[in-house]
Amino acid sequence: MKKYLSALFLFMFLSFFLSGLQAANQDKPTKIHHEIVVTATRLETPVKETASAITILKTEELSPFRNLQPEALFSQSPGAFYAQAGPTGGTGSLFIRGANSEHTLFMIDGLEINDPISPARSYNFNLFNLNLIDRIEILRGPQSTLYGSDALAGVVNLVTNDPEKKEAELFGSFGSLRTWQGNFKLAENFGRLAFQLQAGLFNTRGVSAASQNLPGNTEPDGFGQQSLAFKIKYRFSDNIFFSWQTRALQARADLDSFGGPYGDDPNYTQKTRFLFNRAEINYFLLNHRWEQKLILGLEKSRRDNCNEPDDLHPGESEIAFYRSTFFKLDWQNNFYISSQQTAVFGFEYKKEAGQSDDTYTSPYGIYNSNFPEKAAQLTAIYFQDIWKPVNRLSLISGLRLDHHQQFGQALTYRLAANLEFPEIEARIRATLGTGFKAPSLYQLYAPQSIYGPIGNSDLKAEKNLGWDVGFEKKFSNWISFSLGYFQTRYHNLIEFYFGSGYANVGQVLTRGIEASLNFHLLPGIDGRLGWTQLKALNLDDRSELLRRPRGSGFLSLGYKKSQGIITAEINYLGPRKDLDYCSVPPSLVTLHQAFLSSVYFAYEVSPKAEFLIQVANIFNTKYELIYGYGMPGSTISAGFRLKLF
Repeated sequence: MKKYLSALFLFMFLSFFLSGLQAANQDKPTKIHHEIVVTATRLETPVKETASAITILKTEELSPFRNLQPEALFSQSPGAFYAQAGPTGGTGSLFIRGANSEHTLFMIDGLEINDPISPARSYNFNLFNLNLIDRIEILRGPQSTLYGSDALAGVVNLVTNDPEKKEAELFGSFGSLRTWQGNFKLAENFGRLAFQLQAGLFNTRGVSAASQNLPGNTEPDGFGQQSLAFKIKYRFSDNIFFSWQTRALQARADLDSFGGPYGDDPNYTQKTRFLFNRAEINYFLLNHRWEQKLILGLEKSRRDNCNEPDDLHPGESEIAFYRSTFFKLDWQNNFYISSQQTAVFGFEYKKEAGQSDDTYTSPYGIYNSNFPEKAAQLTAIYFQDIWKPVNRLSLISGLRLDHHQQFGQALTYRLAANLEFPEIEARIRATLGTGFKAPSLYQLYAPQSIYGPIGNSDLKAEKNLGWDVGFEKKFSNWISFSLGYFQTRYHNLIEFYFGSGYANVGQVLTRGIEASLNFHLLPGIDGRLGWTQLKALNLDDRSELLRRPRGSGFLSLGYKKSQGIITAEINYLGPRKDLDYCSVPPSLVTLHQAFLSSVYFAYEVSPKAEFLIQVANIFNTKYELIYGYGMPGSTISAGFRLKLF
């Protein structure tokens, strides 16, 4: 089979390469002049030609108070629901279309940032930061054909902007819960050379992670983050470009022992450090018909947990560290064969490594869990063809073969179609694709404990098959509507069983409806409305997956006039099932529905100065995203933004 697939890839590569040479003498590639996305196809693609379900959030349209608030950000995307264990700094999970959080791949400019040493290789939301980010592209549905492991449910790509203009900007704010932040941005352009940097500080006293509505939880749990991002771009010629970016983050979060009554822990902390490096070379050949893109990435991460004895837990303590590294090489070739056809062919190499050590002391003795350094390598080749047989129809097909050094091969595919009806300003889109997730280092190699096995080197990849179909319609220039249906089936899901360790046994089915409405009512008044109806089932016992609401939605209204802008939002969280781990055995509970409202106001005092204010959770709604963990009540923040030049 390996020989057959290799021959198939080679044949497709040569056929499209040769046809590109022939087309070079016939016409020139068409340039794109419109809003674009890059995550859906790995290429700059018109939104109206993208068959995938995708949400684009531009940072310039977001409140600057939300740079470190993923719960507020993802609430504005249909099909996505964010749950967090307490206030800012608590462990977070993003459920795209009802899938587990580790089934979403997080990236910065196409480079993965999921944590290799976390038990399931999920993303660490303590590192969430929007420095130098131009937009967030949230792509829903299986995307492993383009991005490999972890992209079963979708992809969240933080896309940076290129340094093009000269500017300097300063932002500062102060608010409830002793929350303050400062941010400085500088950009310079010297012709061929351009760079930009952004530095930020954030700190909040917070509220108790273990809910203050339950007895014994009074101590606030704070969070702080320091960040620095730098990006440089150099143009050697019209055909060769080079860019480099580095991001460094450091965070400190106060934690509690657990969510529930008397879960408070006054001195339990977690410190996180993260270093991100990405280099890219773009080289155009054959009159810009062949673009080569070489990406090199190197990341390092470290988490340190410290919990010394205290008055509430005099005989308990914990010291732990978790270290990981990630390296990636991606060689992508884009062939602009003609105005009707574009092909993508590429090769990827990834290596992840990690180690950890955790020592827990209790009145019953000392328990140590040591995970010696382990590594895993994954190589892949991928191919994608975008064909427009007629102006109104786009057909996309893709194939990818990954090879993991432990479990072997994973073959994924994707088919997509987008049919436009320009006469009525409408389109129909549909996709069908497969995804996979390689077992994490911990799932493969975690050493045996006194209670039995943990890691399992015989684990196979988690897999899924998903499809969706959608309809979009624009009514003149004042309203646009989108409606979609999706269904995804997961199998071989990795689950942990006490006494026997990890095993491929889980099966899940998710399906639902995603709807959104953008409207322009009057001059200066715009709005967005979104709704998600979800059913996520464990097929083994037909139970609903925890912490996923059946219904969730949002409404956003904005008014903009000359010097000011005001935006009001309402988010609806439907009832969700969860477990109360304080009872023995854990009992099933229901988290009540909640309406959360906020308002954001910005006023331009002068061409270079702006005053900002935000009120969150206006009506002081009491709610939980995870049972037993508290969330802040009503808060207010005020700030300023200065354009220095």
